[in-house]
Amino acid sequence: MTYPILYVNERDLAPDYAGPVFVWDVDKTYLDTDFKSLLGLLRIPLEMAIDKTIIPGTAATLRECRRGAGERPEHTPIFFVSASPPQLAGVIRKKMLLDGLQPDGFLFKDQLTLALRGRFRELKFQVEYKLTAHWSLVAELPPSARLVVVGDDWESDAQVFHMLDASLSGRLTGPKLASALEDAGVRHASIWPMVELAKKAVGRAQVALACVILTRGRDPSFVEPYRPPVHAARESLQASALFANAGLISAGGVARVAWRLRADWGWSTDQVDASLLDASERGLVSRELLTQIRAAASS
Repeated sequence: MTYPILYVNERDLAPDYAGPVFVWDVDKTYLDTDFKSLLGLLRIPLEMAIDKTIIPGTAATLRECRRGAGERPEHTPIFFVSASPPQLAGVIRKKMLLDGLQPDGFLFKDQLTLALRGRFRELKFQVEYKLTAHWSLVAELPPSARLVVVGDDWESDAQVFHMLDASLSGRLTGPKLASALEDAGVRHASIWPMVELAKKAVGRAQVALACVILTRGRDPSFVEPYRPPVHAARESLQASALFANAGLISAGGVARVAWRLRADWGWSTDQVDASLLDASERGLVSRELLTQIRAAASS
């Protein structure tokens, strides 16, 4: 019994593509979705695109991820994973277009199928859903693609990314993967179908980098058990610095994210400096790159 998802692919990559592929969580990583209250949950399907709010600086960061690190735009692929039902695809796509984003594909939780089958409890099985979604996507990507997965600290994204990396590299397969899935709370009926799904993804795209954005304000040390490949960014500026450190965006791109945070979200210069210094002290960005970012920001 596999978890029902809907995969919408809007861009076919060349079979020999060996560059980065960003895979972003939508809820609490891009959209500031309210899961804490019943009113918030009821409001989700009723909101129009213009009504939806985003996590500060995320749209600017995503635009830089799309642009890449070169002088010319590289049109880096970006796919999105959402816990929202497929029926909201149009609204989410419109919101992204308003923010100047170009999604290449989506994976949605098929909540209607779960409801029609009376599987309401499974709506909250995040580890099961997220791993199924990522393995399903990887099975469709070119085998040499390098995954850059981005999530948040509201659910189990750090654990999911760690297991995804271990399974794709072949370190966690078969009975070992089954045991890990059981320890993660996956239902017994889903464990072996998920092991078979993971088998189709082994040896294909590898996890080059994983980033968890601390939208709950948790201490970054909580990701230590999941390193590598997981890193914690306090907010979007630190995430952009981490991507720049990995050669995915430019120092100028990080400076542009900082500028948008000041212009759109009221950040002060001191806040920007403090964020970048903390990122450097925690090893997310090198001192040399930090100097380049500061130079780009002041020019």
